[in-house]
Amino acid sequence: MGRREYEALWIIAVITVSMILGNTVLPSLLGASNYLYFFKPLFWLGLSVYVWKKPRCRFKGKLKLYKFIIVWSVICSIIYISIYFSGGFINGVGGNPYSRKLGGMAANVLSFGSVLAMMEWVRNYIINRIKKKFVPVFSILTIIVFTLYKLNLRIIMTLDSLPLVVQYIGEYALPEIMNNIFLTYLVYIGGSIPAVIYTLMTSVPIWIIPVLPSLRWITKAFIGIMANVGFIIVIRLIYKKQTKEIKMREQKGENPYVWIPTGIISILIIWFAVGVFPIFPTVILTGSMQPVMDPGDVAIIRKTNEVEPGDVIQYWTGEIFIIHRIIAIDQTTGKYITKGDNNSAPDGKTVGKEQIKGKMIGVVPKVGLLNYLLRMRDQTPPDNVVF
Repeated sequence: MGRREYEALWIIAVITVSMILGNTVLPSLLGASNYLYFFKPLFWLGLSVYVWKKPRCRFKGKLKLYKFIIVWSVICSIIYISIYFSGGFINGVGGNPYSRKLGGMAANVLSFGSVLAMMEWVRNYIINRIKKKFVPVFSILTIIVFTLYKLNLRIIMTLDSLPLVVQYIGEYALPEIMNNIFLTYLVYIGGSIPAVIYTLMTSVPIWIIPVLPSLRWITKAFIGIMANVGFIIVIRLIYKKQTKEIKMREQKGENPYVWIPTGIISILIIWFAVGVFPIFPTVILTGSMQPVMDPGDVAIIRKTNEVEPGDVIQYWTGEIFIIHRIIAIDQTTGKYITKGDNNSAPDGKTVGKEQIKGKMIGVVPKVGLLNYLLRMRDQTPPDNVVF
């Protein structure tokens, strides 16, 4: 790597430090409003001024197609907003959580909008300043860092269950990753202006329109992932045809449509993890079912309340979900008596059919170990697990 690459790494490192501080000490130190409306714009203004003083770097796409790229960035923006607001016909509409006062809307547009625009200015410098052979590596680094910067990582630390973590990833993280992939491609072939146009046209309406779609997180995940996947495929194919860089047989060979199943598979995995399908996973957090299941294993649960003695079930106590085995049926109430295989006594309360979420049909060892380690402090309370 040369001087230009090390300079790009330095910029990425500065953004990373800002991102870490922004998710730890800065909001409490400066106040959330001061951090959002003053510190972040000033931080990106400083980086933008630094980049502006450097020698100009031209995007790596064809200059004669610059207007073409701008037009398509506008088209993609309109399509995305149309799809987003069309979701209101499916999930309904609700009020806008942002300020409805004229001053508040102006502050959002100026503060948030300027940050988004300056981020694309800096992204363009990172991607197009370096040598072409380093673009893939620096694109990946930029996508990761810019995605993490835009996400509220403090929320992730408060999530206390696997379904909530997966929901956050589906609703926010994966769409943001795909959005950053698309924006990085735009700055690569057309510079900062197409990326600025797209990011502002898809963001500003959400800050100023009084009524927004009340989209379910699953709908947000689908739109955020598949819209950006579609934009990448379409612009890439059209751009390649316009530049005559590939022939029809080469298009067949590289098959860009693999992006579509990739996006669909991502969504299906998310839906599976949070229980949209009749079968879903659950991370084991205690040793009450050893040796059948160890902490960090993942139990595969099938939704049903038709169970019998001997089945391992997941049930809701009113506070937490527990996975224990049915050992008998209370003949008086008809409810189930449950016990952990590694526990010394049955559970203190019987389980009604309405409490049962499903029956275990399999175990995948150690797949959920990372989730278990992150949640050790929030494990099942001792009074719910009798040894």
